[in-house]
Amino acid sequence: MSLAEELERLSGEGGQKKELNGWRLSRSAPELTPRRARLVAKDGRTLLNNIQLPERFKAAYKNWFHLVIECSWRTIGIIFSGGFLVSWMFFAVLYYAISRLNEYKKTESPCIANVDTFISAFLFSMESQHTIGYGLRYMTDTCPGAYLTLCAQCVVGVLLQTVLAGLIVAKILRPKKRRQEMRFSRMAVIGPLDEHDKRPALMVRLADIQEKLFLAESHVRLYMACSRINARGDRELIGVKDMNVGYDSGLDRVLLLWPIIVRHVIDESSPLHGMTRETIQKEDFELIMTVEGIVEATGMTFQARTSFLPDEILWGYKFKPMVLMNEKASKFEVHYALFDQTERVFDFDSQATDTEETEEDHHHITSGFL
Repeated sequence: MSLAEELERLSGEGGQKKELNGWRLSRSAPELTPRRARLVAKDGRTLLNNIQLPERFKAAYKNWFHLVIECSWRTIGIIFSGGFLVSWMFFAVLYYAISRLNEYKKTESPCIANVDTFISAFLFSMESQHTIGYGLRYMTDTCPGAYLTLCAQCVVGVLLQTVLAGLIVAKILRPKKRRQEMRFSRMAVIGPLDEHDKRPALMVRLADIQEKLFLAESHVRLYMACSRINARGDRELIGVKDMNVGYDSGLDRVLLLWPIIVRHVIDESSPLHGMTRETIQKEDFELIMTVEGIVEATGMTFQARTSFLPDEILWGYKFKPMVLMNEKASKFEVHYALFDQTERVFDFDSQATDTEETEEDHHHITSGFL
């Protein structure tokens, strides 16, 4: 079909558009269908808007430490520096006020030696909190309020330093960067389970691109979130269904030493059962995949997430092999350029076909990973 004929087909009859068939509209062109809403972004972020959440700020204050950990390093640095600066300034004001009050009473011995300006009070506050003690400014026993303030500053200083140091350590050990090293395929595919079993299966490619830090106890789960339009005309979320990826047989525990393909067999128990190439694009659901693992270096658990909408599922395709043997070097090579590459399965039947299954082959042709 020529370019002119394809553009004419896209224009449609009576001003109505037809399928894009691989063509991408410009940003100025109107969308053919309403944009689908997502619950989870492709990078794992939740996209929910909480309206009239009760005690929103109270709940945030209760978990302030964990919320601060999620902030950027720039924010952490500002909080770290600001915490000490506020502490120094607060006690400097108290020391300066005590010194000025002692001068007003015209006592012979000063409460704090050589503290007669706010700058000197600030320096004394900083030296006292961090036990620097240069010797020029020192506390006397003339004013009980002065050394009681010093005792309070020592306690506050230790507490503040412990909290801020713990914040930095928790920030460093947090496995957020490790989560970002998990890669999901951009599209999911539905194709035959393998070369010998033609049953349809949903497949998603998964990889851990970190070469030196391995994961322990990593396992994967797959869910289907469904929605519908209710009697009032509002679209509502009606539930989340668990999709078997080998949980019953233990094959949901994946080995991420190389890229794998997570498989879900579309049988009678599958939420995708009965869907065809044409009907799946009209369904209202979102597939949410999660991967959890333990970082061996720190022992901390992380979770990576992604999602797939119906228009992000290719029917009648399979992933191209990307772990190939180099015969000359006698080593397997992982070709990440093929990570999102798929190929058409021309003899794939949209209807599930039964194949003879033996007990020996059961774990090789069920939901799980490959």
